[in-house]
Amino acid sequence: MSPRPLAALLALAGEAVRDAVRRRLAAALALLSLLALLGVESCTSCGAATFTVQGVPFDATRFLGWTGMILYALLALWVVALSGALASDHLDQALADGSALLALARPVGRGSYALARLAGALAVTLGTGALLLGGAAAFLRARYGLPLGPAVAGAGCAALAAVAFGALAMTASLFLPRLATAALVFVAVVAAAAANAAALSGAELGPLWDAVHRFAPPVGSALALAVADWLGRDLPISPALVVARLALWAILAPALLVLVFARLDLGRRA
Repeated sequence: MSPRPLAALLALAGEAVRDAVRRRLAAALALLSLLALLGVESCTSCGAATFTVQGVPFDATRFLGWTGMILYALLALWVVALSGALASDHLDQALADGSALLALARPVGRGSYALARLAGALAVTLGTGALLLGGAAAFLRARYGLPLGPAVAGAGCAALAAVAFGALAMTASLFLPRLATAALVFVAVVAAAAANAAALSGAELGPLWDAVHRFAPPVGSALALAVADWLGRDLPISPALVVARLALWAILAPALLVLVFARLDLGRRA
């Protein structure tokens, strides 16, 4: 890519970030994330306390690993869902108000424009997610004594999943209404994570859930693997295979977005 188109692409990405920051949805998501972090602060406030249940001492440290894993995994899934929700109309909105057609008059192709819009949405949600997950990891480290390594690995897996679900949501938004696309994002993230969790627990899955577990982005499996050290146990799945599948989705989903947007009839969408 020559310098001038590259400069135009970077300018589009910067505009996409500014557009995402200015949107009310982004502010609402940031507020919800702050409330979630305050919830984590409250949930971890007991630390390694010892309780007395019917006269018998109960040491909470036995469950700190499980508590930390569940809290962190839920927050990571929240970040992934937020990424999809914000991306679900970040390109569609530009098409609706006509700014996409003006931007495409520059020496930048449709694929580059779509990727710039995706990058703008992800920059906001992943930035918010980094603060949220970083704060949660700090609380878990300070109060539960859980190491930071699994938290960093979990954040990386969440970022890959956010790219995959964000790109898929942006692609779906080209054909579905905004509310339907946003709802579909949350359903898809929960379904994928639930199928992975059920499979890891040894439950027998039906054909549909087994297909979701095998072929959807393995966000639940990846997060469970990342924070498994907090439990002091190994999971019966291959870390390399799970991460490779998630990374492949993070590549193929944006590629699908580029392909679909390149073939879209913008005249009918405008």
